[in-house]
Amino acid sequence: MDVVRFFAQLKCSLMPYLYRNAVETSRTGIPMVRSMVLEFTEDKNCAYLANQYMLGDGLLVAPIFNEDSMAEYYLPEGTWTNYLTGEEREGGKWYREKQGYLSIPLYVKEGSIVAEGAHNENAVYDYADGVTFRVYRVKDGQELSAVVYDGEAREAASVKVQRTGDTCKVIVTNDRPCTVRLMNVTEPASVAGGTFMKEYHMNNKDLVLTFEGSGEAVVKF
Repeated sequence: MDVVRFFAQLKCSLMPYLYRNAVETSRTGIPMVRSMVLEFTEDKNCAYLANQYMLGDGLLVAPIFNEDSMAEYYLPEGTWTNYLTGEEREGGKWYREKQGYLSIPLYVKEGSIVAEGAHNENAVYDYADGVTFRVYRVKDGQELSAVVYDGEAREAASVKVQRTGDTCKVIVTNDRPCTVRLMNVTEPASVAGGTFMKEYHMNNKDLVLTFEGSGEAVVKF
């Protein structure tokens, strides 16, 4: 019961991300559950990987198929972050480890934004209300963006993150409260909030920006 509850709640909280990928799959034809070679065509290690896959454009999943609870998986080049623990790992390597009942290799690709819902008790709710945009590893000169769709597949909220040197600009479009969480960053030297940015704080290694509606913030590290 505990295991079913844990993973059901995980799925419900990931619905803004999953639904966005489902909408884009219907429009582009690119499958939501993707073989590793489809996402990483230049990496020869991915050509024959059959026991792991990409779930949408940002999440890597490696199911466990043995009674010993041993997970063996490959992370392509780059920095990958364990979605459940926040631990970062270097890509271009194989990993082998024992998993518990309430864990699974679930990694986020660098340069990704995963929208996490405010509710985990039901898969159907207002995904834009209280959504948290989890931002992973924005590199210098990079611009990331993500959207949240409503039940009619219309854009209900969005975020854009731009990194230039030590400065990161965050722009949120939403008519409801939401949060932007910059994962695994150093404590900022300053945060300048524009209209509707309520507050910010550090949560372990994450910088959490809270917005009351559409607005922007400039973070200097």
